[in-house]
Amino acid sequence: MAARFLDVRKRRKDSLISNIFSIFVGKIIRITEMIDKEPQYKTMPEHYLSCFNDDCPLADGCLHRLAARSGRQKDDVVSAVNPVRCCGESCRYYKPNKVVTMAYGMKDSFHEVKADNISPLRNTLINHFGRGSYYSRRNGLRPITPDEQQYISSVFRQFGYEVKFDRMVEETEWL
Repeated sequence: MAARFLDVRKRRKDSLISNIFSIFVGKIIRITEMIDKEPQYKTMPEHYLSCFNDDCPLADGCLHRLAARSGRQKDDVVSAVNPVRCCGESCRYYKPNKVVTMAYGMKDSFHEVKADNISPLRNTLINHFGRGSYYSRRNGLRPITPDEQQYISSVFRQFGYEVKFDRMVEETEWL
């Protein structure tokens, strides 16, 4: 009888430990999900446009409002959306808080390109981005957004090549 009582007690203890572990793991997962929804402020551009309109229906998911709330802008004077001009559901400054795959650099892509195609291919990209912006993207100093990746890929395909970006990173799309 005593052995049976100890066995029941051990099962209850194991069940309790299992439940506590499940709750603990569940909270970690929820905390991780909350962290994943926070913008990656370390990649926020300097002088990012802020929005101080708490009444905007889009405020909770807008990067401009989240940037203003974060307190991470160190400038004494900031650029801000005029709250009077906020259009509610159709705000033209609304920037959704989403994580995308950004590319950095494309130097290796030019190793495959034939010499007579390098200059026209590069000039097409420079004409689109501008000289400084092109080189900062090519050298991996500035992220290449998914839309820009599509454009660059289409230019490479026009010349019969595939683009290979130097590295891909999941991060908040600020611009």
